[in-house]
Amino acid sequence: MSVRKIMLLGRSSLVISLPKPWLQLHKLKKGDAVSISMRRDGAMVVYPSVKKGEDRYVQIEVDKNEPKELIARKIIALYLNGYNNIELKSTGVFPPHQQQLIREIARKLYLRIMEASPKHFYFQSYLDESKVSIDLSVRRMHSVAYSMCKDAVTALKENDLELARTIYALDDDVDNFYHFIRKILRSAMLNFSLAETLGVTPLSCLDYKRLVDCIEHTADCASNIVKSVILLNETGYRIPTHTMELLVNFGSTATEIYNEAVNTFFEEDLNKANSIINKCNSLWNISTKISESILKEQEATLVCTICSLREYIDRIIDYSVDIAETAINKSLSYV
Repeated sequence: MSVRKIMLLGRSSLVISLPKPWLQLHKLKKGDAVSISMRRDGAMVVYPSVKKGEDRYVQIEVDKNEPKELIARKIIALYLNGYNNIELKSTGVFPPHQQQLIREIARKLYLRIMEASPKHFYFQSYLDESKVSIDLSVRRMHSVAYSMCKDAVTALKENDLELARTIYALDDDVDNFYHFIRKILRSAMLNFSLAETLGVTPLSCLDYKRLVDCIEHTADCASNIVKSVILLNETGYRIPTHTMELLVNFGSTATEIYNEAVNTFFEEDLNKANSIINKCNSLWNISTKISESILKEQEATLVCTICSLREYIDRIIDYSVDIAETAINKSLSYV
């Protein structure tokens, strides 16, 4: 820790000097502006102001035989790490399947393709991170996931294939929100000035990160439920009425608990969050009844499908507990 003496400048102004290594690190000079923030504990934080027009650039080489999955993960990682200008160069020529993948990933991440050729892709992000509302973005992501869960239960109950396929396609929208919000949170944790503008702290970024993880996983569960509905329909088998009633009741209850948990996160209601956790812990009896109903089935396809459906709903409840626990942690973070 560097110690500085307070000096008197003029008749009443008190000043301190800034450490030279810090100035060199941020390339600051006379006349540049810095931002000052007062923390809750009374400490003062000084950080360089955001400089407009400074976009991070990166160039990576892609082998023409590189697996599609690896290319996708590289692009997403660069995006999440705040690179607004990304250039891909092929060691040979981008085969059609790689070109299609790159364009699809760019679309999902809202990256604009500026240049494209058989050997080269260059795209940019024009997102102004300082104008993003994290709360609003998370609420919109939750709205889609919640709708998916409700409709997934309806599709299961009514064996509605058209609705099931529509829900399955919505999972991409949740994934898009997920990558977008994670990028903002990572940027805020690296850039104190941006965090100040967005009204978040490193600790609250971790809470939001946990929340969007759970929302994304919940949407995946809804997607898997309708996938099971579609696959079961193709086999021609039907879930027995009693077991179906248990699954629908279980799914509807889990969906509403999930919605309550997310709302509690924003309300920071400790007692309500604790009540949600207790409610989740009391649902084991429904899961047990579904397990008992499976014992009566002899058809392997039905047994596997019912087990899978019960497991997906169980996971939604588990994620609801995680969200409620995060809400409790958030509500007590500044006692």
